[in-house]
Amino acid sequence: MSIEYTADAAVDIETAVDELVDRYGPSPAVAFQTRLDSTLTRLEAMPLAYSLVDPPLVNHPGLRVMPVAKFESRLIFYTPTPTGILVVRVLPAASDWQAALGD
Repeated sequence: MSIEYTADAAVDIETAVDELVDRYGPSPAVAFQTRLDSTLTRLEAMPLAYSLVDPPLVNHPGLRVMPVAKFESRLIFYTPTPTGILVVRVLPAASDWQAALGD
């Protein structure tokens, strides 16, 4: 199994970590990265267990969403792949994520 990231997802994660460091210091940023990694490992093992985005997005068929454990204000948008998952974006729950995803 594998976890792959789009370039946008990598930037989203870096941005989230930087924001946490700026606002709260390094400890919450490390906790976020740890929780993100554990959440992605669960998704990799059970990629179909979480909700499809509703309404479906034309540009991202089969897109699913799950909050980061203990950091529910960040949502992981991903698609299952034959070998694991592709992380499309990691966005703030309060954002206009439909616009960010291009729909």
